[in-house]
Amino acid sequence: MEPRVSFITSVKNRTKELEEMLSSLIKQDVQDWEAIIVDDHSEEMVKETVEKFQEKRFFYFQLPQGTAGISNGRNFAIDKAKSNIMIMADGDDINEPLRARVTFEEMTKNNYDVFYGGVRDFSPGQEGKDRLLQPFNEKLLPMFNFLTNASAAFRRDKFLEVGKFDPNFIVCEDFDLYLRFLNSKCKFGYTKEVLVNYRHSSNSISAEKYSLLHEYFMKARIKNNIPPFDLAESQKYALPFFAKSLMSEWYNLYKDDRYSEKK
Repeated sequence: MEPRVSFITSVKNRTKELEEMLSSLIKQDVQDWEAIIVDDHSEEMVKETVEKFQEKRFFYFQLPQGTAGISNGRNFAIDKAKSNIMIMADGDDINEPLRARVTFEEMTKNNYDVFYGGVRDFSPGQEGKDRLLQPFNEKLLPMFNFLTNASAAFRRDKFLEVGKFDPNFIVCEDFDLYLRFLNSKCKFGYTKEVLVNYRHSSNSISAEKYSLLHEYFMKARIKNNIPPFDLAESQKYALPFFAKSLMSEWYNLYKDDRYSEKK
């Protein structure tokens, strides 16, 4: 049976969480899928964790020496995939049983090139909470990365067309890819239905990581020829919660430095 969708995982260590994620794939309510798991030079026993399932739809690969990182790992996995629909499956998340089916059906029925859905944040031992979802808006995307990678999927042919994940991006590699999809006039779609449970850390983001994220948001915009903008424009397109957050606690993360300099 040829797979209709391919789950794409690049993983480094965290084998306990990986085992939980792989278990969630086996519980999918359709059978015609595959999972490509790429080991990014782990010290833990990732290969053994995958192989103990004895699941013929799991395909394990070791990332070649001389390459490392999430972008290289995902690119390598996608090169090995047999279907044309790539579903991002981070190694520590838990997929809902309907994810493969809903993703395939929605992307096929609506001719979506890029697709994302609802996310439930959870911490082990605590009840999960559904995350508010921002519907797709092409004018908002350059201002604010609302397409969470945890629930994202895209067509492999479009991915190859726009140029794969950029290994030079140590963070925000997904945002850079989404902007390339946007510039290529790809069709985006979403569903409010929860597709994945995102393992949430209670630790607040450090000032250094916050600054790094902002730096790479700007790199992605400049690389993809996004014109300078006033972040206040987001209030025209974003849901009220996001519009308020973008002008308050998220302002320094998503602001356009070029516009500030212009003022």
